[in-house]
Amino acid sequence: MRKRKNGPSRGKRIVAVCSPQRGSGVTLTALALACALSEECSVCFAEAGKPYVFDACGMAKTFLLSGFTDYYQLFADGKPFPGPSNLWRGVHWAVRPGSLPPLQPELNTADDILRFAEKLPGSVTMLDCSGLEDLLLEGVLAGADKVYLVVDPLPGKLLPASPLLQRLRYAFPAAVLVVNRMNPGVHKRELDAYLGTSSYLALPDIGAETVYRAEYACVLPWDMPEGRKLLASLKKHE
Repeated sequence: MRKRKNGPSRGKRIVAVCSPQRGSGVTLTALALACALSEECSVCFAEAGKPYVFDACGMAKTFLLSGFTDYYQLFADGKPFPGPSNLWRGVHWAVRPGSLPPLQPELNTADDILRFAEKLPGSVTMLDCSGLEDLLLEGVLAGADKVYLVVDPLPGKLLPASPLLQRLRYAFPAAVLVVNRMNPGVHKRELDAYLGTSSYLALPDIGAETVYRAEYACVLPWDMPEGRKLLASLKKHE
């Protein structure tokens, strides 16, 4: 799946998490994957699209005393990255404040995103690709070592996303299909027939209340009792 113009990487693995749908839970899935994998190896979580996680997790408070390395600005300025930093909950965080000026530099091409991910600390970069335009996304996925495709099983969200979902599944047949927000209301037999497979990673719906409580408390959702099921599902998968 991975095609590098500059030769093979030095042991770095890039895992891309994306979706053909808006609001399907890509960021939550990528966060959970990073935290689950951090028990096995050194992981860096990075945002390929718009900033969200820094503000959502209250990282200004977390890194108030230690300081926070802005990898995006260093990359834009062509400066070398420091050693491992921004460590919290076992993960290195390459994220950006989304609400504070000045605006942070964007990663505008697939090559930029992949080179950025390659340079980050850790043996694995977990790349949150939510919000990327279709052509940019496909370029990033082509350079990743592993791809997760996340879908929400709600028919009103799943049906409009079908053309892009099928295109991505055809282009990246080794991608892991993730069905997020599984709950007793999902008609599993109908879902399996629609997807053409029952071989997917099913993640439980942890509820909006859990996400809201976690953000207000400046913690991750699996620090809450309801969120631990989701992390346990991923640990079992890995």
